[in-house]
Amino acid sequence: MDEAVALAAVEHAEQEPLLGHRVAPVRAAIDAAAAILDAVEVPALRARLMLRLASVKMVEQDYDGADQALEAVGRHVPDDPALRFLCGVRACRVAIRRGAEPRRFARETLLAVADRLDAFETVGPAWGGVTSEVALAIAELALHDDEPDSTAFEPIAAMAKGLRADPRFADLAFAGDQLVAAFAIQTADPERAAHALRSAVQIAKAAESPRDEIESRLALASVLASLATPIALDEAMSTAQHAHDRAIEQKLTDLAGAALVAQAGVLAADGKTAQAIDRVLELARAAVAKQDVHQYIAAVAIMAELYTKSGDYVSAFRTVAESHRALAEATKGDPIELFRPLLVRLRDHIGPERLDKIAAEVATANQLLAQIGFRSVPKS
Repeated sequence: MDEAVALAAVEHAEQEPLLGHRVAPVRAAIDAAAAILDAVEVPALRARLMLRLASVKMVEQDYDGADQALEAVGRHVPDDPALRFLCGVRACRVAIRRGAEPRRFARETLLAVADRLDAFETVGPAWGGVTSEVALAIAELALHDDEPDSTAFEPIAAMAKGLRADPRFADLAFAGDQLVAAFAIQTADPERAAHALRSAVQIAKAAESPRDEIESRLALASVLASLATPIALDEAMSTAQHAHDRAIEQKLTDLAGAALVAQAGVLAADGKTAQAIDRVLELARAAVAKQDVHQYIAAVAIMAELYTKSGDYVSAFRTVAESHRALAEATKGDPIELFRPLLVRLRDHIGPERLDKIAAEVATANQLLAQIGFRSVPKS
């Protein structure tokens, strides 16, 4: 086994797409490359592999593990400026995720790194990686500012656009599109967010990462719904439906439920409250089938909110009250504490006096129906 085989294995680990939910194939490639490097020790390749492992640890939110992998890079290549710079910038990206104080230190370090870059002959693939990493770190920092600097995202947008067509750089393009979308949402630019999210969907689809694809579709549907134009609402509904179909196909039940909520949101934005309620009823029925109380409460909360937004406060109250009764009968207990926040929210919206009046009217109506031999029909 020679160095060329080891190089090919490390390059494979570097180029295997690493997305938010696509980790296992990358880990497998890292393990395979590590086994080869155990027999053919090449410090520079081991350092590159540790950098890749650090990326995996970041995605897994194992920040201590990421720091340990980055420390190993320095031990393997103490005299390689490009890899050491790349290691330092990635350490800053880990720090950004740790909280306010580490983030402040990361900002200072990044400024120092940017100042020092001019002193080096920054050509070649390794230095290109440093430049991309610095751009990502600066954009990630900017997102934490009260008013993000738009200039922090222009390099990222250009980078993502240039790399989308090359599967070797799926990581960078996907991360870039997500950052641009987050910035656009934060600064109330839904059209730009939609453009970035459409690209993220395609990257995740090409990388065969269903969960990343579906989550990106759901985010896209939400952004499109906020535009509230007929064309945007049509695309939003189609996007949410496609997300639901993919989730069912992949047996991702949590995302299938999220897609139903997304469809309800789009329908509500289009003024179709009854159809929106139908989607949430699907979610409630699924919760009952799974005996998932929390999902059931969430579905009731969404239905009540939909009725409240449409001005149908009586139906909002009936939904909560009758769902409480149904759950109490099913569990042989009193789940009032689960429903209390829903009633408080309705009370805060319409006022306590109006809520009391609605409650009395609903109780009177139910009593009358019982007396004449009918039963009220629950809405959930």
